[in-house]
Amino acid sequence: MNGMTDMLEQMLGSQADQIGARIGADPAKTQSAIAAALPALLAGLQKQAAPGTGLEQAISQDHDGSILDDLPGYLQGTANLSPRTTNGEGIIRHVLGDQQEGVQQALSAKTGLSMDSIAQLLPLLAPIVMGMLGKQARSGSANQGAGGIDLSSILGSLGGLDGGAGDILGSILGDNKTR
Repeated sequence: MNGMTDMLEQMLGSQADQIGARIGADPAKTQSAIAAALPALLAGLQKQAAPGTGLEQAISQDHDGSILDDLPGYLQGTANLSPRTTNGEGIIRHVLGDQQEGVQQALSAKTGLSMDSIAQLLPLLAPIVMGMLGKQARSGSANQGAGGIDLSSILGSLGGLDGGAGDILGSILGDNKTR
């Protein structure tokens, strides 16, 4: 576990009932799926952190962390956020590419949630994870210089992703950086 995963799990833990209702799943299984999906998403983002992949630009332009300020509103669909900030499908498509179904299958097998529920959960969580990255980047957690945000330093510090979903994702994605 690492600090970012812990913070996200804590934030989302109180929302498991609402998330479960939204994806049509039991809250306890939803909590387990959130715990498995977060490291998988972060591992996928880690693979995209290289300069030139567009992740830094997406964080700079669309993910300032404001989604975290109204998490219940986001989950209910009532938050006043940019569609680019809440485009979970786009984030998942960019991060997982053609490996999306494999990741969904692995998370479904690990958590017991249906593929359909996992397919809804990942795009719901992705903007939240991006918001957390944006918030950390803006808080000075990343080295910012002439080149902008250094996401490699934020995501590179996530060494605690070994094991569990991080390994599952790593085995599916391999070393691919672009799709």
